Parts: sequence; C-alpha cells; structure tokens
Amino acid sequence: MDGTDGVDGLDGVVVCLGACAIDMMFTVDRLPEPDEMVFAEGEVGFFAGGSTANIAAGIGRLGYPSRFVGRTGDDENGRKLRQAFESDGVDVRWLSEIKGGRTAQTIIAVDRAGERVIYSLGGEAILQEPHEFTGAIMENAKILYIGEVLPDVALEAIRVARAHGAIVIYGPGGGISWMDKATLNRLIKSCDYVVLSRGELSSVTSCRSHTEGASRLLEWGVGNVVVTLGSEGSECHSRGNIVTTPGPEGSECHSRGRDSCRHRVFRASAFCVPDVIDTTGAGDSFASGFITGLLEGMDMAECLVRGNACAALAIRKVGAREAMPTGEELKEFLRNVEL
Repeated sequence: MDGTDGVDGLDGVVVCLGACAIDMMFTVDRLPEPDEMVFAEGEVGFFAGGSTANIAAGIGRLGYPSRFVGRTGDDENGRKLRQAFESDGVDVRWLSEIKGGRTAQTIIAVDRAGERVIYSLGGEAILQEPHEFTGAIMENAKILYIGEVLPDVALEAIRVARAHGAIVIYGPGGGISWMDKATLNRLIKSCDYVVLSRGELSSVTSCRSHTEGASRLLEWGVGNVVVTLGSEGSECHSRGNIVTTPGPEGSECHSRGRDSCRHRVFRASAFCVPDVIDTTGAGDSFASGFITGLLEGMDMAECLVRGNACAALAIRKVGAREAMPTGEELKEFLRNVEL
C-alpha cells in the first residue's frame, strides 16, 4: 500500500493496541538539572493517559469509532480509565481488568515552555501474551494501530489484522529504548505505516537527518514513514511511483532518489501556535488526526495537515487527552485557517 491510499467509507473501526495509565501531572518553573530540586506549582492533576489510549480517545473525540485493547488493574484507577474511555465513545470490550493488579501510572513534570519529562511507575497496562489478541477484536475493523506492546503480541496482532484485510500502523514510541534493533526492524517492516518523531527516527536508524533516516527505513522495506517534526510540521516518505497530485495549501509533494529507489515525500507545515501551554500528547493528537484522515479516505497531504491541526489544538491546553480536539473544534479550526 502506498502513501495515497486510504480507507473507503466510514463504516470501519480503528483498533488501538497498547498501554493505558493514570498520569500524575504538575507544573514546574523549569525542569531540574541532575541532583537539583525544583518545586511543583499549583495543584497536582490526575488524568487518563497512556499514548495509545490517548490516540483511541482522540479518535473517539473526533467522532470516529475506536476500540482500545489493553489492561488495567481492578482498582480505582482502572475504573477511572474505563469511565474515561466510555465518555469519549471508545469500545472497551477488550480492556481486560486484572484481578489484584495495580493500574499503571506515570509522573509528568511540565515546565513553563511546555516541555516535559515522564517517569513510568509500571503496573497493568498492556497485553502479556499473543493469544490474548483474538480475531474477534478485529471485527469490522479497517485500521489497526499498534503502540507500546510486547513484540510477540504485536506480531500476532499484525497477523490477525492481515487476515481481516486491515491497514496496520505502528507507533513504537518508548518501545524503541528497550527493543533490540532486529526485533524492531522485523516489526516495522510488517506494517503499512510507521509513525515516529524526529528523535525516535534517529534512534532507530542512527541517522542525523530525518530525511536520511526515513530513506533508510524505506530501503529496509517499510512502505510509508510518517515523521513528526514539532514546529516544522510533519512528513510522509512513501515508496512507489511518483505522483504529481497537488495537496492542500501548506502541503507539498516531492520526489527523491534515483530511478531505482525513488520515493515520494509529502510535507505539511505546522500551524503557528503562539500560546503553547503543554506539549504532552501532541504526538498522540497528531496520530488521531492522521489516522482519521486515512479512515476518511483523504490523500496523504490532507492526512498530514489534519494531524498537524490536531497537534496545534492540543498544545494550547493542559493534559494529553483533555486537550485533544473534538470533531467540531477541528472543523472550526481548519475553517478559520482557510479563511
């Protein structure tokens, strides 16, 4: 599948396989240096989180059918996560509640510039065995998004998704730090799209330039590499024949390489956000917008613009999930930008 293909119609579900957690968030004047103490400002907030869980919720908030697959403990935090999913319209039939388990938690400190550090406290968050991902999970699904998961579980989920004819998108996120390169390479080559930040792409490929890194992944056999670039916007590097179909204003498509290894590069500029409050969840919000663009059958340039818009809206508020836009907020934002 190349970078211009989407999903016909809106009758399909997006299945999100990954982690959910309770985020304990607070603001600091600045992030501390090693061995330095800083004091939290204001009240400590507790929010529903987990990167893949946020994406599932973001898709639901935008008005599209999503389904989350993961774990919680049978504690109060687990109940809060389930309720938060349900309030955003997410299907939680495959959110397992582990008896006697402790729901995963993270601690997030955010400075005045919106930058952050995250500490994971562990706990019940993700599936542990491949057999837990069954064919029933993919019922009526058009897209499978895989986030923070164990490799064996991811490979089984990919196999099941392929059997159901679904598009597979992989956003390894923090998994890059603990997964060996051979396993990671095997996973990313098994998916239609890989979504990475600039830093994550550098970690995977050891390339200084994100353009070189994306090209390397294409050489390894990845079909489409989506790279988030913060204030520089986002790109999708795709293998296949070059097309000249123009994208929306603010986006563009270029070709790179010699005839034997040409690929397309779709770019979309970031939206100007002068009042950044919190960058937590910006990438998750981008992914929600990008994925729903695929579900709508939009072309690649439009998917990137949509993802950038969702990220721009998210960084204007505190919290990862709470800051994600609704469908009406996204439409209004894009309408005003076009004007």
